[in-house]
Amino acid sequence: RKDTNEDDALLVERHVQQQGLAVEWTVVQTMGAFRQALVSAAPDLVLLDYHLDGFDGADGLAEIRASGLDLPALVVTGTLGEETAAEIMRLGAADLILKTHLVRLVPAMKREVEAAQIRRRQRAQEVDNRLLNQAMAQTPDAILITDLEGVILYANPALLTLSGYSMEEVVGQNPRLFKSGRHDQAFYESMWSTLRGGATWRGQLFNRRKDGSLWEQQTTISPVYNDQGHLQHYLATGRDITHETELENRVAQAQRLETIGVLTSGIAHDFNNILMPVLGHAELGLQRPPGDPALHHDLEVIQRSAQRAAELVKQVLAFARKSPTEPVSLDLQNLLQDSLRLLRASLPTTVAIEEDLQAAHLRVVADPTQLHQVILNLCTNAGQAMRGRVGRLRVGLRREDLPETPCAQHVMLPAGPYLVLEVGDTGRGIQPDHLESIFLPFFTTKGPGEGTGLGLSITSGIVHGLGGGIQVQSTPGVGTTFKIHLPLGTDPAENAPPAQEGPLPQGRERILLVDDEASLLEVLGAGLQQLGYSTLTFQSPTQALEVLRAVPFVADLLVTDYTMPGLTGFDLATEALKLRPDLKVVVMSGYSDQATEAQALALGCSAFLAKPLGAKPLARAIRALLDAGAAP
Repeated sequence: RKDTNEDDALLVERHVQQQGLAVEWTVVQTMGAFRQALVSAAPDLVLLDYHLDGFDGADGLAEIRASGLDLPALVVTGTLGEETAAEIMRLGAADLILKTHLVRLVPAMKREVEAAQIRRRQRAQEVDNRLLNQAMAQTPDAILITDLEGVILYANPALLTLSGYSMEEVVGQNPRLFKSGRHDQAFYESMWSTLRGGATWRGQLFNRRKDGSLWEQQTTISPVYNDQGHLQHYLATGRDITHETELENRVAQAQRLETIGVLTSGIAHDFNNILMPVLGHAELGLQRPPGDPALHHDLEVIQRSAQRAAELVKQVLAFARKSPTEPVSLDLQNLLQDSLRLLRASLPTTVAIEEDLQAAHLRVVADPTQLHQVILNLCTNAGQAMRGRVGRLRVGLRREDLPETPCAQHVMLPAGPYLVLEVGDTGRGIQPDHLESIFLPFFTTKGPGEGTGLGLSITSGIVHGLGGGIQVQSTPGVGTTFKIHLPLGTDPAENAPPAQEGPLPQGRERILLVDDEASLLEVLGAGLQQLGYSTLTFQSPTQALEVLRAVPFVADLLVTDYTMPGLTGFDLATEALKLRPDLKVVVMSGYSDQATEAQALALGCSAFLAKPLGAKPLARAIRALLDAGAAP
């Protein structure tokens, strides 16, 4: 407050006090003191007398405006003409109070102080909003805001750039706009159950861009509540991890190939053991006279050996797969036994394998390729630790209901049911000062050329990704034991009765067979002819296509290999379907990282079958397709 008359100032102070308003006053009477008080006193309100010695109320208002302060000022004066009053208001006075009518003073003071506080809060909120908008616009993470029904209200530039859509194409749409088809209905139901329960959902999402390509995103979706605690919006933030996942897959693939290199001698040993009875009984069968009953036995041995060889190839290819498959509910004990069969021949005869498997029919939800890798990583490490000595490889599998359990790498497992995979050896052990480092990428105590140091790092990443943990105990010179804890899953098809094969279905349709292997054409063609089909065989896909062009209805179904000279099976299928869109096409492949079932179906093929297969499974697939009608 500033006034020329101290009595006037006391009059105003007394009036304000009588009205019950507590005020801390600073009274000044010169422009210099006024300037200083604006800074030092930090007032909430200024009361100005218009008539002052040395400067008037207009000068005071100008000084407040020059200071840049949002400071309300009330002019309190005795008399004032209309023109002067209008000028005072134009200069920024919040109100004009006559000393003869002070009843308006306190309400005006309260009103202006409150209005100034509201303006300050609004400005602070605007600054916060501007900062938040800038952060959301400039962050490299994708951000999406929806209402409670999932309608998109906002998408930040990072998401628009990532998806290829514009803001106009996104706002008002449902996030199904980005649906990739890689997740089933149960996945989305679980997500929405979490969100509608008021919890935050975290996971990995595959999304589809405007151009049809996919990206993988580490996503967090959080409920947003208003000031009253009511759920109002959902906020989704995501980080593009497509390239990271590709890199992880390449590293894992390199490590799988490293493990296969370790197992190569054992695999070759197994194949030689399989081939010897095949060759021996084939020679015996060729030498036997017609009608010799022993010939049937020779053929049975050859068939069993071929089935063993096919199973061994299947195991190797499953492990060598370039990228992981989708997680499924699987019987870990069966997978473990398959892995041990692949491993057994690669271990020296000085190492005995002791199995203690007590988890028949118990399951985990995981990628079988990744679990195969975990098992072989641990077992090959154990075998290498016992190199040059007599030892025992102990492999156990059991169910345990665990309390909250500490594991390596500062992981604390929550209490619950787990499958515990235990791999122990009687090898040289691990030095205590190395135990904290064994799961680090590229850490190894092996010599040059003996390993990359990625095995345990990848094993750790797989186990933690499944919600599990690892424990390790080791004594130098005595041995090492690893325990893998995996959350127990359920079997959706548990106790389902085994499928009955029944007699082979027959038919009279025309089958076009194309494969560059003459022996394979011969056996498949003969098998189908025995079932009543007419078969036309070609080793050249180009010749087969020429016949189709000349006579498009030469066959009811086309069976083609994928890898052939001149044209691939997909190329032949594409051209054949142009000529005959209703033609049923079956593509077969021994193993190719360039041919998958999804690609075959996308081209319009009816089925994709993995070699090796005999006439029986092929006949069943053909009959099912021909009976299914025109649609693939």
